[in-house]
Amino acid sequence: MAFKQLRLRALAAALASLAVLAETSGAWAQDDPGGERATPALPTVVISGSKRDQRLDSLNGAASVAERTELEDVQAASTLDLARVFPDLTLSYSGSQLFPIVTLRGVTSAQDFYNPALTVYVDGVPQLPVAAIQSLVDVERVELLKGPQGTLYGKSAQGGVLNIVTHQPDGTLQAIVRAGVSSHGGYQAQANVSGPLVRDLLYGSVSLAGSKVPGELDSPLLGDGVGGVRSQVGNFKLRLAPTGSPWEMGLSGGRDCANGKQDVYAPYDAIGRRTAYVMDGIAAEFHNVNQRRCVNAVAARGQYRWDDWQLSAVVSGQRLSIEREFLFGPQYSWQPERWRQNTQELRLSTRPRDPQAASSRNWDGVFGLYRQQVNQSRHYTIDMVVPAQAPFLDSQSRNKGESVSAYGDVTWYAAPQVDLSAGLRVSRDTAETNFAGDLMGTPVAGDRSTRQNTWLGRIGAGYQFAPQWRGYVNVAQGYKPAGYALAPTSAADAEGFERERSTSYEIGARYTSGSLRLGLAAYRVDTRYAQLYGDSNMGYQTLKNVGDTRSTGLEFSADWDATRDWTLGATGFISDAKFRRYTDSSTCTDCNGNHVPLVPAHGLTLSAKGRVRLGDTVLRPRIAARHVGAHYFDTANTLRQGGYTLIDAGVAWMPVRGLEVAFYVNNLADKDYRTYGFSYGPMGNFAQVGTGRTMGVTLTYAY
Repeated sequence: MAFKQLRLRALAAALASLAVLAETSGAWAQDDPGGERATPALPTVVISGSKRDQRLDSLNGAASVAERTELEDVQAASTLDLARVFPDLTLSYSGSQLFPIVTLRGVTSAQDFYNPALTVYVDGVPQLPVAAIQSLVDVERVELLKGPQGTLYGKSAQGGVLNIVTHQPDGTLQAIVRAGVSSHGGYQAQANVSGPLVRDLLYGSVSLAGSKVPGELDSPLLGDGVGGVRSQVGNFKLRLAPTGSPWEMGLSGGRDCANGKQDVYAPYDAIGRRTAYVMDGIAAEFHNVNQRRCVNAVAARGQYRWDDWQLSAVVSGQRLSIEREFLFGPQYSWQPERWRQNTQELRLSTRPRDPQAASSRNWDGVFGLYRQQVNQSRHYTIDMVVPAQAPFLDSQSRNKGESVSAYGDVTWYAAPQVDLSAGLRVSRDTAETNFAGDLMGTPVAGDRSTRQNTWLGRIGAGYQFAPQWRGYVNVAQGYKPAGYALAPTSAADAEGFERERSTSYEIGARYTSGSLRLGLAAYRVDTRYAQLYGDSNMGYQTLKNVGDTRSTGLEFSADWDATRDWTLGATGFISDAKFRRYTDSSTCTDCNGNHVPLVPAHGLTLSAKGRVRLGDTVLRPRIAARHVGAHYFDTANTLRQGGYTLIDAGVAWMPVRGLEVAFYVNNLADKDYRTYGFSYGPMGNFAQVGTGRTMGVTLTYAY
């Protein structure tokens, strides 16, 4: 309790300091307008995550945006790196990068690896959950919408939405080549070319990328650098947009393949040795550890604009294949999977209004129809290989899911300083499972289906206290539909699970001046019938509803242009996520009041970024210290990761126009920490190890 009070006092002191900065910054701007210290006005940030172009400072909710330059500065090559630009986002994985673990505002995917708590979108297309960790190629910006976004995005968006926006080709010829190397044999290479194909009519782009992220574990049996991944990506875009025409159409497609030796772990209490665990006595023929995931994607989109309206349509298809084999303990497993997803969305939205226009309307809105179909097939085979090879589990399954929904979200500008907003979504979700197999002579079979309607709502209000200050309140809902485990291992998996539902209550404020940007939000998220696996019998649990959770927290962010050359930043949060009711006595008999797994108790990131002129060139130094608070990996709260601090630093130099050289080091202090942990009965506890010190250099040429 004393520690909690200390944290609260520290945060209160920090917020008080920020308030003083706000006052002094405002006075500074008034006392020295346009003088030596004056900072040029920042461009207005417009986001598309609300499914209509909207100013970030007018959003009745919390959101963060990372632009291309910021992503490149922190060497964000994949979505797994986005915690460097969004410090309140916890993003790791279990076993392999197929199973993302996402935590935001105390809402976490925890052990439900096939359904992360945050949905990833790329150019308006939802990504399959097993493709949520993917390469970032030709990205213009990334938007993080915090809190449940169910009315706009439907299922699996209780924590929020990660909206990735890539560069769309236009009439400007643009080419970017990027290459770099890092410690332990890592590398990255990327080339993007875009521009006009037929002047004033047709535009196109091509992107190619490849990278290698070395693994953190070594093994005399499995090899060195185990746990790493190599990626190869290629995509294209065509955009038909006649100059002066109110319509345009686009076609895009690509292929993203990732290969690596994953599904490896270290003993929980010996992560500093960075040695992969392998049981003694395993024959050499079972030392292969390999995973390959390839996804092919295609999307077609179109839009038509007239007066105050815009009609948009997006149709997409994804085909994903997984080849996976790995060794753990006395068992060797083969788990190939196939996924197919089709989505269609038709959306009518208002175009950005001009509040200064005499005839400007007093409302904005977006209305849409959405359909998503997902099919998955899986072959799950496990053999015992010690003391001799013998069949243990063989199961084949097919799962189908469909979601059809209609939604609307409207904002009414009731007065120059006041706006009110509301949203509504109704979804029809269906799920089917069919599986059959054998577990040590016991039949494993099931054939079930379920259907359910879900209504979601949102209400909000905003008030402009002053030109620099805006406050808002927001109540929003999110959900995961009822369904079945996608990796069935027993007949109990046919019982399925009920819908999980979250309701968020949020109040916040923003301050924006020429040199200072502040954000503050307090929230509470109540989740009923949380869908989680139990902690026992790792690998063979049944996904079920385990009870109710509540997450309460406070978060703040600040960016201060301290001088013309330096910007100082601070981002922090306090989160208290606990089980209000835990009903699964088969895995935990006394979990009421326990902390929800994988939710850090607090976090704080301090940063400094510069833009220093050196002769005719510019240096852009940066340094950031990110502290992640203590958290647990299991619902019983026995596997604890203590708090740790990661320090990243770098400097970018542009010796000539168009060419930039960046030197960087991540995890400067080479801190050892765990990103995931679990208990495997009498065999003990195991963990995955966070990335150690990484040094590298990157060259970027832009034309």
